[in-house]
Amino acid sequence: MKYTLKELQAKPTLSSGHFDNVKYDDGHIRVLLSRMTVADGMPYNNQVTIEVRNSTGDWITDWQYEAK
Repeated sequence: MKYTLKELQAKPTLSSGHFDNVKYDDGHIRVLLSRMTVADGMPYNNQVTIEVRNSTGDWITDWQYEAK
């Protein structure tokens, strides 16, 4: 699943952390949109992080990309 920036901005924010907004969470996969930018030290503006829950219940980063 790869969302565009427009799609992510249209989704409601389910929760907010220090740096990211959770835009999708089905309990096994979640999608986070970073509020930080390259100027803050991130590799991308509008960085999307896809996390998956492993067998012990921990969230593991699966991949990241720049939403355009």
